[in-house]
Amino acid sequence: MSREAGLRMISEICKALVLSLWIAIKRPGAAAVDITNRCNLRCKHCYWWEQGHPQELDDRDMVQLFRRLKTQGMRAAILYGGEPALRLDVCRAATEIFDGVLVFTNGTLGLPELGSGQWIVSLDGSKEVNDKIRGQGVFDSAVESIKRAPIPPIVHMTISRLNAACLEDFVREMLELPIKGMGFSFFTPIRGLDQQDLIIPIEERKGVVKRLLALREKYGERVGFTRAMARQVLADGSFSSWNSYERCPVSKGLQCYRADGTRKLCTYGDDADCSQCGCAAVAVYRGALYPPNYETMRLILGLTSPGFLPKR
Repeated sequence: MSREAGLRMISEICKALVLSLWIAIKRPGAAAVDITNRCNLRCKHCYWWEQGHPQELDDRDMVQLFRRLKTQGMRAAILYGGEPALRLDVCRAATEIFDGVLVFTNGTLGLPELGSGQWIVSLDGSKEVNDKIRGQGVFDSAVESIKRAPIPPIVHMTISRLNAACLEDFVREMLELPIKGMGFSFFTPIRGLDQQDLIIPIEERKGVVKRLLALREKYGERVGFTRAMARQVLADGSFSSWNSYERCPVSKGLQCYRADGTRKLCTYGDDADCSQCGCAAVAVYRGALYPPNYETMRLILGLTSPGFLPKR
């Protein structure tokens, strides 16, 4: 190993250790904010449409909320909607306030320069499958945005019964685009709703998980799913250690807000069914720390560092 490569490795390890200590602190260190009550799509699996949509804060009040959260010790923010790209100025303001910002978008409104922020584009399968879930023409529009993006975005897939069959084809297609990498979550149902056409039950996840791990083995770090994360989402793994609001580590480290600035329990809303949770954030968090896992810490570094380049 060359001296430069060794120094880079030491630097990465130091960053990972610092990051792991920060996310291990038992107090909220990040905020998840619905910055708008509007969206230009109506995706079949979207939890947001099953919630109430209070009046959103105007730009000035939303930025004041960001500043207040930062003074309360929240150094990072995840921006949701609705569709956050409808409020691009608010997204950019967040990058000037927080140390790290992730913005989830459907990608149909473009992926313009975002300062130190990171776009995460939600797509859910190959063109035919995605557009059945998200609407006609959405796939082509999002892919065009990805191709034109000044900084490579991350693509996120919510795995459900509607799209699990096309996982390999979709990953291969996305990795041919100029993206930083891919993330995955399992569909999380809402209590009281009949969503059996979407849910992959916990006991049936193992097959999908094996396929994800095989894809990571084939394509490298750009497939953002590690063995440590896999343990967190399986019935015979660590899932039962955290699958309630009271035990959820993300609920302790992440404060969630509606578009009017009021608190909510979870990014998925107050009625998310924790017994079937598929949240990627929990898998990443626990995968990185319980026990400490450098491979998953690198995945977090990739999320929070726009200039980070995953291994291929």
